Amino acid sequence: MNYRAILIATVQTLGLFVAGVIHPIGQLLALFTPVPLILISVRNGSADGIITLAVSGVIMAALGGWQATAILVLSFGLMAIGTSEGMRRKWKPEQTSLLGGLLPIAVLAVIVVFYLVRVGKNPITEVEVYLREIIANAAKTYTTMGFTEMAATISSISDPVIYYFARLLPGITIATSVIQAACCFVIARAVLMRNPVTEPAPAQTSLVSWHAPDSWVWGLIAALALSVVPQETARLAGWNIAILFAVLYLAQGSAIVEHYLRKAGIKAIGRGLLLALILAMPSIVFVVALGIVDIWADFRKVRMPAQTK
Repeated sequence: MNYRAILIATVQTLGLFVAGVIHPIGQLLALFTPVPLILISVRNGSADGIITLAVSGVIMAALGGWQATAILVLSFGLMAIGTSEGMRRKWKPEQTSLLGGLLPIAVLAVIVVFYLVRVGKNPITEVEVYLREIIANAAKTYTTMGFTEMAATISSISDPVIYYFARLLPGITIATSVIQAACCFVIARAVLMRNPVTEPAPAQTSLVSWHAPDSWVWGLIAALALSVVPQETARLAGWNIAILFAVLYLAQGSAIVEHYLRKAGIKAIGRGLLLALILAMPSIVFVVALGIVDIWADFRKVRMPAQTK
């Protein structure tokens, strides 16, 4: 057991987590709370990682109560455990990101659904009620501040929008969690490759040459088929699954765009700005389509001959 490493990782973990409470900008930093836990788990072993998480949880309970500890452990902690386990086992980036993103969602879903069912409440209905409360509170706040037009815009959100958003929330939540896990994986891997204390993370290819397994396109096809089924439950399931694949092929399309921006000799800052601009506009749909077409076109010529068969 490396006490010094545990102490440093605990301070880093709590610092990132508390940053989200102190300042709005800190909320962005809080998303990377799993990174110190991932690093110590990969470098020193899963035991030190779990001890670090436990110590961080105890300190957080003393500072912010059990609610804050639950968020730290069940969300960021489980994400770190899943991601670090994938890295230690030298899994592929997509497999590691999926494990890191899905583990906390699965555990939290089981706990929430079990509680709501036990007290006799419908999870979807509770989400709708919660969304309406958020909209009403936001409109009230903007009215108090004098932003009546903004308040009117928020209040105009219709029931059908709330209805479908509540039912697409599983896909949105899972996609967001997987994206967060992927970002933490990339940062942790970059740190490990620059400062390897023990055997570093697997030498995976960079984003520029990364692509999802080609066979996964059948999942997208199945999701699109379900999305046109007249039965509402099947259709909503198809939409939720399609959200996940849209994010997947958005990442692949972004890798292709990054590849060509590098070939054009554009510096890192310029590439980042251009890519952010592309993804912030309707052209994001083109990037998703680019990622899907790449399955057959192989724009970057990164697939092995056996993969193209």
